[in-house]
Amino acid sequence: MRRDTLKKMDTELKDVVHYTLDIHGETHKMNDYIGKQIKIEWSGVVICSCGKKMEKFYRSGFCYPCYWDSPMASQSIFKPELCTAHLGIEERDLEWEIEFQLAPHYVYLANSSGIKVGITRGSQGVIRWMDQGASQAILLAEVPNRRFSGDIEVSLKQFVDDKTNWRKMLSGTPESVDLVQLKEELSQHVPEELKQYILPNNTVTDIKYPVTKYPAKINSTKLDKTPIIKGELLGIKAQYLLLDGDRVFNIRSHEGYIANFSVPKIANQTSLF
Repeated sequence: MRRDTLKKMDTELKDVVHYTLDIHGETHKMNDYIGKQIKIEWSGVVICSCGKKMEKFYRSGFCYPCYWDSPMASQSIFKPELCTAHLGIEERDLEWEIEFQLAPHYVYLANSSGIKVGITRGSQGVIRWMDQGASQAILLAEVPNRRFSGDIEVSLKQFVDDKTNWRKMLSGTPESVDLVQLKEELSQHVPEELKQYILPNNTVTDIKYPVTKYPAKINSTKLDKTPIIKGELLGIKAQYLLLDGDRVFNIRSHEGYIANFSVPKIANQTSLF
């Protein structure tokens, strides 16, 4: 059944980000649909990662038992500075936490709705930046576990944001920033014992998105209130579909929703990407 649910779009960095959506065993090249009508129809059912089906999630995409018991919903997921697996201390499931936390993590600076500091697993890399709608990004440090990345992030949060303002991000492309200079300045505030992990590489990644028109006044559309969402796709940024009428639809926040996705046949539709 999970194959029939909405999941975040896969991304590939090219001249503009290329998006694909996999659902019902079919892969949709989303860039090809820009300028076309699309339709998302929710069945009224969601499914948790544990396999339980229900009318709505309890919280954060989990059913009640998973939210309180699963290591994927623990506090350290949202606050990596609380990770304890590197000390051999269990939070909910030490075996899972060791595998997840004791892996290389990156600390980065990104320009999306302004400058923010963030962390990502070493296996994610640029995917994280595209998912957050960053227009520029640079790696600041590579650390051996999630806790150290959280400690660096906390030390820098007093100088830059640690969250993306999604409304501002969807309002257009931010002004370019000298991330190399900013990295140098912020590196001075990294705890002394963690400065050894600061990366000498100062490569800045520039990212462009397939958007023909940004919304003038953002109207967030959700399946819980509008089970059938349809309209012209004007662009894609981060995990948001930008639709006519200044509407935006966040695919990622609807992961686990059992739904249908289609592109109605309408004459004279053309793609710009």
